[in-house]
Formats: sequence, structure tokens, C-alpha cells
Amino acid sequence: MRNIALQISEDELDQVLQAYQTIQRFVEKLVSPNELYQREFLTGLQEALHDVQSGNIAEVGSFDDFIA
Repeated sequence: MRNIALQISEDELDQVLQAYQTIQRFVEKLVSPNELYQREFLTGLQEALHDVQSGNIAEVGSFDDFIA
């Protein structure tokens, strides 16, 4: 795969993001997240949600702290 440099205006970026969000909402109506994502991802997502809801989170100051 090759890299391509692309320059777009803020307005064009806004339009791209709006289009992405429109497609995302459309796909969400047709396909369950359980069909889109692997079981491990969904399990991790549920664990993270539980941690946030229970207040079991700690602030990190760097990426090294985050992965530790």
C-alpha cells in the first residue's frame, strides 16, 4: 500500500466527517455491533464501560503510563 498526501480545506474535512457519520448511522441500523466486531473487542469494551461506570479509572500522564 502506498501513502498519498492529501490537502483539504476545513470545510471539506467537515463534509467528509458528516458523510462518515451519516454512513455510520446507516450501518448501525442494519448491522449489530456484535456482527461487526470480534468477541475480544466487545469484551474489552464492556470491561472498559464497567470500569468507567464504577469509577475504577486512573489518570495517566504519558503513553508509557497508559500501557503499564
